[in-house]
Amino acid sequence: MKNIVLIGIMGCGKTTISKLLSQQLQLPVIDMDEYLIDKHHCSINDMFAVSEDYFRDLESQACQDLAKLNGYIISTGGGVVKRKQNSDILKETGIIFYLDRPVDHIVHDVTTADRPLLKDGPEKLYQLFDERHQLYLDACDYHIINDQTAYDAAEKIIDIIHALDENDT
Repeated sequence: MKNIVLIGIMGCGKTTISKLLSQQLQLPVIDMDEYLIDKHHCSINDMFAVSEDYFRDLESQACQDLAKLNGYIISTGGGVVKRKQNSDILKETGIIFYLDRPVDHIVHDVTTADRPLLKDGPEKLYQLFDERHQLYLDACDYHIINDQTAYDAAEKIIDIIHALDENDT
């Protein structure tokens, strides 16, 4: 079975929706940021403190590692699409879903203290969305508008997965 890969800007629902999908589909979840923290024994903030390039290099290696798995739900970091090679690698063994949540919704929910790229305030989120939206669209197999509940977004993904399974049989 192919992996289910969730991409999107920070706060779009990747972590929450990956857990819902895991419960519904009985598949394990790997959060890429948690994977990086465990593998390198270092926080994301500390990796960024070295440099963003350092973090992106580790993230690219994580994409290679996780693409070797099958039947997992992979919740990526928001900037994974900054390097096209990452989405190309993840697409080899996965179906990529772009969770597109309105930035206004995210701004009200995200705690900026835990997000190194948002340390300068929520306006950075609008800038990141403008920079990355087309990258997400280019990388994804399916574009999921997440403007309702996380359950609704998870159901949309499950419906697509089931339709793909039916077409394979």
